[in-house]
Amino acid sequence: MAVTWKSENAAALPGPGALVITCFPSAGLAPTVAGHYMLQVLKLPRIGMLVSEDLPPLAVIQGGRVNPPVRAYGNKDLVLVLSEFPLPAVLINPLASTVLQSAAQMKAGGVLGIEGVVPHPVDADETSDAPPEEMVWYAGSGTSEALPAAYKGAGVRAMGDGVIGGVSGALLVQGIGASFPVGALLVSATDAGYPDHRAAAKVIEVLDQVLPHVQIDTKPLRTQAEIIEKALRAAVKSREPPTAGLPPTDNLPIYQ
Repeated sequence: MAVTWKSENAAALPGPGALVITCFPSAGLAPTVAGHYMLQVLKLPRIGMLVSEDLPPLAVIQGGRVNPPVRAYGNKDLVLVLSEFPLPAVLINPLASTVLQSAAQMKAGGVLGIEGVVPHPVDADETSDAPPEEMVWYAGSGTSEALPAAYKGAGVRAMGDGVIGGVSGALLVQGIGASFPVGALLVSATDAGYPDHRAAAKVIEVLDQVLPHVQIDTKPLRTQAEIIEKALRAAVKSREPPTAGLPPTDNLPIYQ
């Protein structure tokens, strides 16, 4: 189950010390929403793709351009490895290995996986107008087992106990003993069948504080979260099916 990193756009390849961030679907689609928003705001060009014969035969069309299901965007300081689709389980470890090997070859400053997690059940009858508390945790391997000071200053909590799956979990395990920091940011997100823009915004705000070259206004994401939440509350209060007050999930503007 080999996964290969195919570079392109040599003029935009990252420089030494760049941070590699992986964004694969999890709770609330928070990583995917955050990844798309960052690449749009920062205007990151596509710099590579991760290819494998075992990836699903899918093409992602954006702005008229054909993209593979897993690709990389970046500049000299930042690399985003992004996908809208969950990986087949057999490809998770090979892909994590390829990401770490590529990060080492480009002399990256570290690798960071983004994950949305549901720390507690979502109450379908919740009628409070107050938004849910946003929490972010950090777990690290390699040279970053302790909570880095920069993350602590951004209000991130150290993860004491838990299980992390998917690409982030594979990166953490394979990153044990790595020469550069390998970590994961986990943001509390809803998993109610619609994209959690608020969780995506929270992750970006943390990165905005941690990375001096990342400056992104998350107000549009939070505005979108408020629109979705108001529609849901109206549906619950009226006891109508959620779809009566909410656009169909497959048409939600998760990347705006």
